[in-house]
Amino acid sequence: MKPEDLIFNGRNGDAFNQFREEFTSIILEPGYRNFIDRRPVANFSIHRNKIEHNLTARVHRNKVEYNFPARIHRNKTTDSIFDLLQDQGLALQNDNDEWLMFEEKTAMLYMSLLAKYLADIDGDQTSIGTDLVNYEKLNFKRVNEGVGFPVVSLNLNKVLPSPRANVPLEKIIDFKRRRGDNLRHFKRMLSEFQVRIANTESQAEFKEIAINFKETLTNGLNDLTAVISESRIETAYKNLKSLISIKSPTTWLTAGAALNARYNLANIPLNWEAFSIGAMGAIEIAGCYIEARNRERARLRESPFSYLYHANKYGIIAKP
Repeated sequence: MKPEDLIFNGRNGDAFNQFREEFTSIILEPGYRNFIDRRPVANFSIHRNKIEHNLTARVHRNKVEYNFPARIHRNKTTDSIFDLLQDQGLALQNDNDEWLMFEEKTAMLYMSLLAKYLADIDGDQTSIGTDLVNYEKLNFKRVNEGVGFPVVSLNLNKVLPSPRANVPLEKIIDFKRRRGDNLRHFKRMLSEFQVRIANTESQAEFKEIAINFKETLTNGLNDLTAVISESRIETAYKNLKSLISIKSPTTWLTAGAALNARYNLANIPLNWEAFSIGAMGAIEIAGCYIEARNRERARLRESPFSYLYHANKYGIIAKP
């Protein structure tokens, strides 16, 4: 998707203004400097093509020295946004006119929000996806009831068969080409389940849908695991979390009540001993509050807000 569709297309002017307002409000928050100054998390990464090996540019602001390893193309921002960042000591002009240099966490924030708003203007109801928890936190900040609204968090824990890191990329691409029908069927199964969750009207119905889905999911995973095994691809069972907007007013009340009572809407264990891994997975459905600025996005969206596909080195999702 082209960033220019959001930034320079007049038809998307309202969406761009919202994007700019959200980004600006975050970087001007008093606590944003604390976010920058935290020790970097172990799983943060940035593509080597966005780093200049000999870059030595630094600035001093509030007695803090920032590095600028992240390159963002000029077409992905505007002069007014860049000027604000430069005034804040968070970006600077590179010798190459095509690229602007951003402080690394500011670049992460900027590209994260850009992806969210590009997904919103896409006619195909695109959902953003990431394998880093920080990107989801930046896009859908968890808040308390007074300043947010409830959504449903669907967690498939230690469920998805996924290629291990040592599997060659060429082998994964070949599998996706040959087994596209299997993957699309599995995706449709998840999508239909998510739509039902979004329109549920009671906690009892949440649990009933999850219990019924357990059998469907087991059969789907059985088929998917079989075709992956035939391709001799080593796998690990990983995790998928999706944030789903709520369509029913009754569900809003149910999710809100569950949050206030501090319990999940559904938690269904899945035993994968049949696949000889001896692991226990789970379908978890929980409520959470996210920033109210996403409320209009929830009303319009039929697909999930986002997917967090992530496992740490032990294959277990790092929960916030």
